[in-house]
Amino acid sequence: MSPAEVVIQSTLFESLLRCVRLDTPLRERMAAAGYDPDRPRASYPASVFLRCQNLVLQAAYAGRPQQEALRQMGRDLVRGYFETLVGKVVNVALKIAGPDRAMKRVALSFRSVMEPVEITSQELAPKDWRVTFQGYPFPAEAAAGCCEEALRQAGAANPSAVLESDDGHGRFELRMRW
Repeated sequence: MSPAEVVIQSTLFESLLRCVRLDTPLRERMAAAGYDPDRPRASYPASVFLRCQNLVLQAAYAGRPQQEALRQMGRDLVRGYFETLVGKVVNVALKIAGPDRAMKRVALSFRSVMEPVEITSQELAPKDWRVTFQGYPFPAEAAAGCCEEALRQAGAANPSAVLESDDGHGRFELRMRW
């Protein structure tokens, strides 16, 4: 599945903007990339989000190794999401659900901001899960950071995501433990 086929809700763009100080030059680069922060649409193709994500990586995470920058941006993206109106509601539900129920519903969580993507989760042992992403248009390390932070928000102590496999074409597996 190509990034152009996946549709991203504007809430995820709003979350992305919370990761960076949006000055005039960055605002103009975002608009040139296809997202106008002053006049957001309801949804966008994933290719627009990828371009904007790269701009945010350059502006806010420069100087860090690529994998570290992506993972931190994923964590920050989730924190930013929980500051949005929709995210505040989701965060309350996540805290009530707890980490195990959050892992059972990880596909639903991702589908609330992007679709279509195929995500499955499998419990391997207590506090030990494998999450498989198929057709996911963004870097695996960013997804790992998102999952770590979401689990932290759900009440997991010291969550970690280990990338077990990545075909480089939108299919990868994360091992989630806490």
